[in-house]
Amino acid sequence: MNRLKELRLQRGLTLKDMELGTGISDVNLSRYERGTVQPKLETWELLADYFKVTPQYLVGWVDE
Repeated sequence: MNRLKELRLQRGLTLKDMELGTGISDVNLSRYERGTVQPKLETWELLADYFKVTPQYLVGWVDE
């Protein structure tokens, strides 16, 4: 499971909740979670800010 989905589930959020919080469509968020589409750098930064983590953590480059 990727970290995006992991963080969403840990916080009890739906894709629709994330759409409302980030402005990113739930369809695209689902694609990011499945790994069929890779977000642009700006999108990684937005999602990392939403979850209060670093983009490097969210991508999986670091464990902290």
